[in-house]
Amino acid sequence: MKITTENFIKHFKKGKEPALEYVIDEYAGIVKAIVYNSLQSYNDPHVIEECISDTFLGAYENAKQFSGGQEDFRKWLCTIAKFKAIDAQRKLVKQPIAAEIETDILTAQSAEEEFIYQSKTNELLVLMARLDEIDRDIFTMKYFLNMQNEEIATKLGLTKAAVDNRLYRGKKRLQKYRIEGAYT
Repeated sequence: MKITTENFIKHFKKGKEPALEYVIDEYAGIVKAIVYNSLQSYNDPHVIEECISDTFLGAYENAKQFSGGQEDFRKWLCTIAKFKAIDAQRKLVKQPIAAEIETDILTAQSAEEEFIYQSKTNELLVLMARLDEIDRDIFTMKYFLNMQNEEIATKLGLTKAAVDNRLYRGKKRLQKYRIEGAYT
């Protein structure tokens, strides 16, 4: 299936991943500009990258609600980006207080809290073991080593879009594995 300017909306609404890759490649620049303009004052590239990923994820998950042509799609995606950036700003505004509380908790963490934290980490590692090796590497670099998506792409010889796609699909798989594990 060849995704083109004429058919990407149809395939995107059907949930086809090649259409998502096309949308990311085609609209990453404008989405990044919108998110960056809204969040640059917070000086946190990780938050900006996460917001960009959330924009494409939100569009992909709600694609069936979209109606219109290519220009309408661009406006729709830009609106999603703006709202995701606003949501991120709201979280960041609350964060300084939360960070102080978190610091206090971390310094006076009980054995029970440490056990819960360790259990969640172990659960994540068990779930990640079910992913392909390349996806495990990407998740480890992103969430345990705090590397940026561009840096991961360079290290693994992939494009940034490929890393973004693998993170998106990996999150969906981990969520699915977790739900399956809860009922088995």
